[in-house]
Amino acid sequence: MKKLTQYATALLLGALSLTASAEEKGVSTPSETQAQVQALQTQAKIANPNAININTATASELQDKLVGIGAKKAQAIVEYREKNGKFLNIEQLTEVSGIGKATLDKNRDRIVLE
Repeated sequence: MKKLTQYATALLLGALSLTASAEEKGVSTPSETQAQVQALQTQAKIANPNAININTATASELQDKLVGIGAKKAQAIVEYREKNGKFLNIEQLTEVSGIGKATLDKNRDRIVLE
């Protein structure tokens, strides 16, 4: 299971890198690439049943799926998202009060952005 999760994570990161590279070069990302990224995110969810979309999850869902996230931190994630809009990258989660790099690293393979 661990290798499958690592594989799915590698696929997802590869797709995100392609998208980021295209954006850095000022090239618009074709809808075909967007569809590939979405497909990879779906595969990552299937590979990891604990994967959760932090842009749509409720506080209760975040608390259940993320390691080291209790009721207060889960609610803080939802409130941050409501105030600032969707998370654009996983590292942005560290801007939420009480969530540091260690917590982010423990959950990196569980977090999906859609």
